[in-house]
Amino acid sequence: MTPDPRWLEILKASGWQTAALAVASGLFLLAAHSGLLPPLEPWMTLLAAAGLLLFGCLAVASFLSTFFEFVPVQNWLLHWITIQRQKRAARDYIPHMTPKERQIIGYLLAKNQRVFTCASDGGYATTLLSAGILVRALRSGQMFAMEDMPVAVPAHIWDVLLAHKDQFPYRPEKDERGVEVHPWRVPWMLR
Repeated sequence: MTPDPRWLEILKASGWQTAALAVASGLFLLAAHSGLLPPLEPWMTLLAAAGLLLFGCLAVASFLSTFFEFVPVQNWLLHWITIQRQKRAARDYIPHMTPKERQIIGYLLAKNQRVFTCASDGGYATTLLSAGILVRALRSGQMFAMEDMPVAVPAHIWDVLLAHKDQFPYRPEKDERGVEVHPWRVPWMLR
């Protein structure tokens, strides 16, 4: 005779129901152990212990599932891993930077400037945009002039650049009038 498979419906029970069954199994074992019940047959003790284990695990799984719906730990962990990868990629890219890229980063570090505007193509900073050292700092639907697109160094990348500040010497570049120019801007005559 095969057992009725409907007993597996217990797997669909809520966390509170399975917790109540686990507590009931535990109280049954405790009552038998303390002498409130007559001595149990070994199969009864085994069945109650199995129920305690099964229902306890189901209750814990249900509570954890509900907890992770409200507290998305997996999203936080994924975000942290992404940040660590980006920091490592930026750190690994520093030795391969061109002199122009170093000049741009040196300017930003010297001026303590994380956000600036550049041409929409990135100008001389286009490779820094491609490497993820710089990102476009635009809100959804934000308008900008073609020569003034907001760009930023993400905070976690900024920390990496500050830690390697000695690798980015700052030498101000001036135009023919003696005014310091932004190193990421391509002069209009060269476009």
